[in-house]
Amino acid sequence: MMATGNVGAVIKDLKGRIGGLAAALVSRDGLVLYADVPTGVYTETFAIMCATIIGAAATANTELNRAPPDRIVIEGSDSKTILVGSGKKALLVVVVDHSANSDKVVAEATKVAEMLRAG
Repeated sequence: MMATGNVGAVIKDLKGRIGGLAAALVSRDGLVLYADVPTGVYTETFAIMCATIIGAAATANTELNRAPPDRIVIEGSDSKTILVGSGKKALLVVVVDHSANSDKVVAEATKVAEMLRAG
């Protein structure tokens, strides 16, 4: 994984390119590695819940003898949250407006997650 300062620059650049509302790199254990989120967001809670979501999906897939998910897209009435694996130890999470092009956001997030790949 790249140095912390570079991680921040890469995530801020991604957030700008996709019109992101929030972006974070979190460990699969739920620790905040880097976060660029709106003021007032509890980054620790955000990270833990993102790790829980991917963990629950992996467990569900394992029960069906399927591979764990590479990404999860959560669509709400006002936003989309995309979780993408970044190696075995981290996740890249981006939140965009509901009107954002999902294919573009997933492609950009996947490219950045590979660049930041941890473990």
